[in-house]
Amino acid sequence: MDKIIEGFTWLGLSEFEATALCKLLFASICGAFIGFERQVKGRPAGFKTFSLVCVGSTLAMITNEFIYIHLADVSGDPARMAAQVISGIGFLGAGTIIVTGNSRVKGLTTAAALWVTAAIGITIGAGFYFGGVAGMLVIVASSMVYHFIEQIISARSRFMRFYIEGANEELMLSLMELFAARGIKVLSLQRKGENKWLKKDTCAIMEVDLGKKEKHKDVLKQIEILPGFRYVEEV
Repeated sequence: MDKIIEGFTWLGLSEFEATALCKLLFASICGAFIGFERQVKGRPAGFKTFSLVCVGSTLAMITNEFIYIHLADVSGDPARMAAQVISGIGFLGAGTIIVTGNSRVKGLTTAAALWVTAAIGITIGAGFYFGGVAGMLVIVASSMVYHFIEQIISARSRFMRFYIEGANEELMLSLMELFAARGIKVLSLQRKGENKWLKKDTCAIMEVDLGKKEKHKDVLKQIEILPGFRYVEEV
C-alpha cells in the first residue's frame, strides 16, 4: 500500500491526499466485491450500492481524521463520526427488508450485509487495511458456505411452510387427506384471498409438521398432482 501511496504523491498530491485516495479506491473495490454476491442472487441492493456504502463510510472516517489533525483548536473523540455511520446506516438496510404477499420476509441478509460493509468502510478509513480485506473475505466466503448449508437444512427440516392455490375447496380436502395418509400434522392454516389468480380460486398459507424425515421437494411433488391444483411455493 505504501508503494501505491508514493505513486500518487508523484502526481503532486500530499501524503494525506494520496492516502485518502488509496483508501477510497480500496473501499470501492471491497464494497463491490461483497455486493457482487447479492447482485448475482437478484437482491434489491447490488454491487453498486455496496460499493457506495463502503466508500461513504471510508470518506466519513477520512473527513473525521482531517478535522481532528488539520483544523486548529479541534478536540474530541476521533471515532465519533464512525459511531454515527454505524447507527445511521440502518435506514438504508431497513429499505431492503420487505414482506411479500405470502407473508415472507425478504432482505434481512442484504440489510445485514450493508451494515457490515459500512463497518468495513470504517476499518479501511481508519487505515486498518488488513482488517478490511480479512472482513471482506470472511463475509463473502461465509455467505456462500452458509447459503449452501441453509439450503440443505431447510430442505430436510421437520417443519415446512408453504403457499398453495387451487381451483376450488376440493383441493384443500384432498390436501388434508394426503397429510393424514402421510402422518403430516397441520400446525397453522391462514387464508390469503388477496393473492388469488382467479376470484373463485382458494388459497392459503400452511405450516405443517412432517413428523418423520421427508424431503420438502417430495411433499411438494405430491401436492402438485392433486386434483384442482394451480400453484404451490415453499415460503
